[in-house]
Amino acid sequence: MAVSKTDLSQIELKTLARVARPGPYVGLNGKAVQKLIELGLVRTRVAGYVLTEEGFGILRADAE
Repeated sequence: MAVSKTDLSQIELKTLARVARPGPYVGLNGKAVQKLIELGLVRTRVAGYVLTEEGFGILRADAE
């Protein structure tokens, strides 16, 4: 399932950008993170979250 940035809300885009940076993920919107996981843009890890290639692709498209 291909997801574009137009499919995501502002909070989901902000959450996607935040997960792309290392560090503690304090204050993330839980519903936004859950939707990003369901869409396959973010994976869970022991110490937090990591973007998938599709997630990085959306951020790259947003920067252009």
